[in-house]
Amino acid sequence: MNNNAGHADADNTTMTEPDRKVIVASITRMLARREHSAQEIVRKLSQKGVDEAAIWPVLDEFREAGIQSDARYAEARARALMLKGSGPQKIKADLHQHGVAEGLFDEVFRELDADWFELARQVKEKRFGQQYPQEYKDKMKQMQFLSYRGFSQSHINYAVNGE
Repeated sequence: MNNNAGHADADNTTMTEPDRKVIVASITRMLARREHSAQEIVRKLSQKGVDEAAIWPVLDEFREAGIQSDARYAEARARALMLKGSGPQKIKADLHQHGVAEGLFDEVFRELDADWFELARQVKEKRFGQQYPQEYKDKMKQMQFLSYRGFSQSHINYAVNGE
């Protein structure tokens, strides 16, 4: 989605200097607050009426200088979601939605170094307590909750059944 092939070759002379300054200032403000994916930056600026073809050359300069990094964004976003109790599938879906290349996923999850089984157990206990559910409907409710949070079936079984 964030494939900017062809954008890097855009002719910078067609962009006026005031337009360039507005784009640089906007990207700088966004990145000063928090990490953003390239796709997120392009989407936000496009929504403000900035031509996408004018954004990419400037954004490429930020990327080449190491100021904007999808890898850094992905690591920060994944860690924040994990700390909020999201499982690996929900994190992957979120990163994909924000335009992070799937090739970065393995690196991001290595950096997280999470014990997904224990996290699923902690999320379950925070919501439902330490006791394992005895009733079928309670077990299904907990399993559905953890599934919604993005945990795999093996993580869910560990958290709900102690298996």
